[in-house]
Amino acid sequence: MNKIYTLLLIIIISGCNSSRNASIESLIESGDIDELKKRKKEYVDAMNTMKVELNEINNGISLLDENERLTLVSKYEIQQTIFNTYIEAQANLKTRKNVLILPEFQGTLEKVFVSEGQEVKKGQLLAEINDSGLNEQYEQMVIQAEFAKENFERTQRLWDNNIGSEMQYLKSKTDYEASKKMVDQMKDRLSKTKIYAPFDGEIDEIISNVGSNLIPGVSQILRLVNLDIIYAESFVSEKYISFIGEGTEAIVQIPLLNMDYRSSVNQTGNFINPSNRTFRIEVPVENFDNRIKQNLDAKIKINIYKKDDAIVIPLRIVREDALGKNFVYVMSEDNKEGVYLTSKQFITLGNKSEDKVEVTEGLALGDIVVLEGAYSVEDSQRVKLID
Repeated sequence: MNKIYTLLLIIIISGCNSSRNASIESLIESGDIDELKKRKKEYVDAMNTMKVELNEINNGISLLDENERLTLVSKYEIQQTIFNTYIEAQANLKTRKNVLILPEFQGTLEKVFVSEGQEVKKGQLLAEINDSGLNEQYEQMVIQAEFAKENFERTQRLWDNNIGSEMQYLKSKTDYEASKKMVDQMKDRLSKTKIYAPFDGEIDEIISNVGSNLIPGVSQILRLVNLDIIYAESFVSEKYISFIGEGTEAIVQIPLLNMDYRSSVNQTGNFINPSNRTFRIEVPVENFDNRIKQNLDAKIKINIYKKDDAIVIPLRIVREDALGKNFVYVMSEDNKEGVYLTSKQFITLGNKSEDKVEVTEGLALGDIVVLEGAYSVEDSQRVKLID
């Protein structure tokens, strides 16, 4: 319309003779603004007149040309496709390898051999507690145990050769066993003065400083974590319990990291929470680049339905009649090119997933249904496809 409008304006202006154009130039040179305003009004009035006439022409075309009156629609061709239905649940990211290292020996923290953020291996020495002289006692006990062992072995040789009394033999044996037991006990106590890594991981936090007095089972020395394997924990409504089990496909979404991770459910709880009627599920996530941190918020999309040859249509084109029956409009070609005839087709819906829905009855492969314009057409209406 704007192009036509501009073309008409050019025609109007070009229709003016050259002498009239020259007079406009002379008016500008002479500064006759009143005459210029008068000429402007003439052109504006002419343009307005042409605009009214153009509208009348367009209305006439729409009235007489049938194609101008047809509703414009777009089509959606029915094909078989893979269809999945997911449910979503909020989740929390956790790791089982997150421990606070507590002492088993009371004493002063003497050394810390690691720093925060350091990677450590299982069995690596992390810290040491002052043994308060236990090591010297242990060394003395080892010497005494060696002496008791030599005495027992000598007495045993004599006893085997029928030399000496049974009482001497039994006493040497008892002394040796008692000294060996004391050495083992002291060794065990000493081992508790050294803190070793229980698994591969990273020192997340050093809590106690060197010189701190440590209380067994109470004082916190450091925190060790391993984030190689994270799991997403969520609680799902009991109505989905028959759809979810070990191996069920799942997608873990972490919005803050803009990350989607495909996995599967590896554990489901056996307990239904009576307060909210949910059960626990767990989905593992491999932390390849160590970006995932514990307790990050996440979502789990759980696949509760999958069909490889489903007929699926956009949910927005489904209409409902007064009886609650669902239908769409199927199009068949009319005898005029680009023109189609609509017909109401009742359908049976299956599972839904976001903006799509499965059709279990009523449509077949190759059917063409109205997409854009689905709510603007009626049964047995002639429509035209949008180019």
